[in-house]
Amino acid sequence: MNLRPWTSGPKELLEHAVEHLAQGTGFDCRIAMISIDNAVELGIKTYLQLPRRVRGFEGPPRKEFDECSKSFPDLLDLLEKYAADRLDGVSLGDLEGYHRLRNALYHDGNGVTVDPVHVDGYLQVARILLKNLLDISVAGPGVPPPHSLLGQVVLKWGEFEQLVRQLGRAHLPKPKHEQGPALGVVDGLVSKGVLTGAFRSRLEKAARARNEFVHGIAVPTDAELRPLLTELDSLVSILRSMGTPQAG
Repeated sequence: MNLRPWTSGPKELLEHAVEHLAQGTGFDCRIAMISIDNAVELGIKTYLQLPRRVRGFEGPPRKEFDECSKSFPDLLDLLEKYAADRLDGVSLGDLEGYHRLRNALYHDGNGVTVDPVHVDGYLQVARILLKNLLDISVAGPGVPPPHSLLGQVVLKWGEFEQLVRQLGRAHLPKPKHEQGPALGVVDGLVSKGVLTGAFRSRLEKAARARNEFVHGIAVPTDAELRPLLTELDSLVSILRSMGTPQAG
C-alpha cells in the first residue's frame, strides 16, 4: 500500500505506541497509551478534513469542525454524524472510555499507572478505526499480535460487528445497519426472521460481559476472558455459516 501524505502522522504515532507497549514497563505503557490516543484523535480529525474528492462525500463545514474539535466527545459525535458507515467494529463508547483513561495518565503523570492489558485493548480498537478511516495498517514483521486476551476479545468483537452490519446491509434500511450499537442491528434482523431470539439473548449476555471487561477499572483475568472469547467465536461462526461475506 502506498502511504498517502495525510496518513503518516497517525501511522507513526501508532507504530510508536506498538514499540513502547512491547517494552512492557510502566513508563512505556503510559507512553503507549498516550500515543494511541493521539493517533486516534489525529486520525479522526484528518479524515473529517479530507477533500471531498478524497473522502467521497462532503464533510463538516469548517465552523462545525472547529467547534467540535475542542472536545473529544463532540469530535466522536461529529465522526458518527459524517462517517457512521466507517465505524464497523468500532465502539465510540470504547474510544471515549479509553480517552478518559489517557487524560488521567497525561494530567496526573506518574501518579497513575495503566495495565498493558488495557493499553492493548485500546491499540486494537485504534487499529480497526484507522484502517476504516485512512486505510492505515500497522502490521507486518516485528509487529506483535494482540498482547492479551482482552486485545483478542476487542478484535473478535470488531469482526462480529463487521459481519452483523454486512448482514444488516442485505436486509435492513440504511440507517438501521449503519448507526447505533450492534445489538440494535441484531434486533432488526430478528424482527425480519434473519436471526433468532436465542442468538440475540446470547449476544446481549456477551456484550454485557465485553463492556464490563473493556470499561472496568479492574483488569480481567484470562480465566474470565476465555469463555467470552469462545462465545464470540461461536457467534461469529454462526454469521459466517449464513454466508455473510468475510470482513476484509
